[in-house]
Amino acid sequence: MTTRTRWARWSALALALVLTAAACGGGGREDSGGDSGGSDGTTASGEEAGPLTIDTSNCTTSPTEVAPEGEVTFGTSVPQSGLFAAFSKIAEGYNAYFDYLNSEEGGVDGREVTVEVTDDGYESGQTVSNVQQLIQQDQVFGIFNVVGTPNNLAIRDTLNQDCVPQLYAATGAALWGNPDEYPFTIGSLPTYATEMGVFVDYLEAENPDAKVAILFQNDDFGEEYVNSFETLTEGTDITVVTEESYEPSDSDVDSQVTSIANSGADTVVLAATALKCPQALDALQAQSGFDPETVWLSQTCTSSTVIGLASPGAADGVLSAIYLKDPADPQWDDDPAMVEFQEQGQAHGLSAEQVEDGVVGIGWTFGQLLAETIRNTPELTRENIMQSAYSLDGVEVGLLLPGVSFTTNGAEDPFPIETLQIGQYNGEFFDFVGDPIDLEGQSAEFTPQG
Repeated sequence: MTTRTRWARWSALALALVLTAAACGGGGREDSGGDSGGSDGTTASGEEAGPLTIDTSNCTTSPTEVAPEGEVTFGTSVPQSGLFAAFSKIAEGYNAYFDYLNSEEGGVDGREVTVEVTDDGYESGQTVSNVQQLIQQDQVFGIFNVVGTPNNLAIRDTLNQDCVPQLYAATGAALWGNPDEYPFTIGSLPTYATEMGVFVDYLEAENPDAKVAILFQNDDFGEEYVNSFETLTEGTDITVVTEESYEPSDSDVDSQVTSIANSGADTVVLAATALKCPQALDALQAQSGFDPETVWLSQTCTSSTVIGLASPGAADGVLSAIYLKDPADPQWDDDPAMVEFQEQGQAHGLSAEQVEDGVVGIGWTFGQLLAETIRNTPELTRENIMQSAYSLDGVEVGLLLPGVSFTTNGAEDPFPIETLQIGQYNGEFFDFVGDPIDLEGQSAEFTPQG
């Protein structure tokens, strides 16, 4: 079930008012060629065009030009090669969804939706080159679901200067929650700070004197975990006894985990991603005599595809934040959204193995989110689609867990997912711990703007 966005409801109201005014007076301003708002983000009457005031006066492209009828094409840049190639499965998920959407439903409002996928190997310089080609040569409507914090950061300034949508960046960094300065950028995943907010609440209840060791990737992704955890534990009796970093290109994290084992920590936070997740879990298991009370694993590692690469027993008992149903978990076998994903996914290009893959399920879910965003944008312009993205109102699509939805409200609430479920890995799947924790509208309080 989905709900229409505040932007869509606002537009319907605005349309009704316009029709009423036309019926009464037969006048009004001359149509400007499809623009929904002025260059300062206001209508001719001075009302705001949506939840954001977007200054488009210096745009190098036309953000109010309506997308051509018949199709709308987005572009993306993801690691299809190298150590982070597992994330290319996200694109497999949304491309299967768009194939289903286009062939079964004729796209969205008569427009077929497609995504051109390019490979950056998780190298941000290549991301810049790819996006430049997608915008200038391929003339895509917007950029969608680029993977990686440094990769999205590398293209954010240019896309906002050009007023090209950078929709649903596939990272949990807080950098995508600053619509006042970057109105053409929005994130998708729960922020890593929100995740740490959930974890710190858990620690204060279960181990208020915790001695914590953090392993983090040495970039914006990992530093957000460290910085937010330090901020959230100020004034508590929780202490950080060591912080160990690794470079994304490192072959393993064995030496860092050995330092953690010797630090006196009773709690470990693994702010890792991709192959470093199972590597870190294996390295922890190999530390003789080190048995931390709690190990917290980044949300980026919870797919059964990723965590399943750890050695038998290495991940048992670890905690993490969950927001999606695991396609491999039999508890969802009869769930209608899961049945749709697995049946329609296989009918539209996915293998039986792929529809059991949580990373592919993420892509399917974000494909539905993009389609819903387009559907709720009455006149498809680059400016309008950002207004729609920043006015999501309880959008429940794809494989989101019960109680989790996409909700935003402009600068007041720029983070799409703020409800998380703590899960504990039982060797095959995550068992739920307690009830979903709802931080809706609160993340900005402890998430610094990027």
